[in-house]
Amino acid sequence: MKLSLIVAYRGRESHLRTQLAWWKKQSVQGLLDTCELVIVEADKERSHWIEKKIEDTTNIQYAHLLNSGTFHKTKALNLGLALSKGQFVAPFDVDLIPIENTLLRHLKMAELSPHFLVTGYRVMSSSLSVDVDNLATEIEQTSIAPEDMPTALWKQLIRQERFGVVPLFNQSRLVEIGGWDEAFVGWGGEDQDIIERYLDGGRFLCRCPELVYLHLPHEPNQQWTEAPLVEQNRKHYYEKMQARRKPM
Repeated sequence: MKLSLIVAYRGRESHLRTQLAWWKKQSVQGLLDTCELVIVEADKERSHWIEKKIEDTTNIQYAHLLNSGTFHKTKALNLGLALSKGQFVAPFDVDLIPIENTLLRHLKMAELSPHFLVTGYRVMSSSLSVDVDNLATEIEQTSIAPEDMPTALWKQLIRQERFGVVPLFNQSRLVEIGGWDEAFVGWGGEDQDIIERYLDGGRFLCRCPELVYLHLPHEPNQQWTEAPLVEQNRKHYYEKMQARRKPM
């Protein structure tokens, strides 16, 4: 197994069904023989439709994490990491669909670049669901993602707040640094934090415009994107970043 994609999931059924339709198409064509999808549902109850849906689908794991409060994405990702069999591991948001052969190209680049963390870009769709057989048409109607808007891009270039879409982490290195920081609860900061920690010690971030993922829209998540949670996560992220950069 070369690549494990971890999907931390809660209540986005239409998105997961679209992602599973894409996965099934790739599997039928034999394109994902060395990749697996690890779905971790963090919710009060299991969604039995998922287990039924993946019965006859190649290389998919499903696990349930009891999570009755705020969606604890980092905890779900760490459970996915523990279950992963791949040499490379990536957080794979349920609202992302790779365009054309992006995923296989992404894996090839990661294999060729052991000292680089290879990441891609996303473009924003206005459609809640898409026809996975017609992505070429859909991508023409997309817009630029928030992280590539001027103010966000300025932070990346000047303040070195490094960010990338679907970073392909080496699994052993990810385990070495302890996986995701579970002090991040809810939305914001956990993705940048793990990139920062992963790159310590002589690794480099590479964002490649040949790697494009389609992002499907959704309503704000309740108990996940509230302002106090976001502020708490950003504060935690900046405190950690300042501590790493403080002269010894």
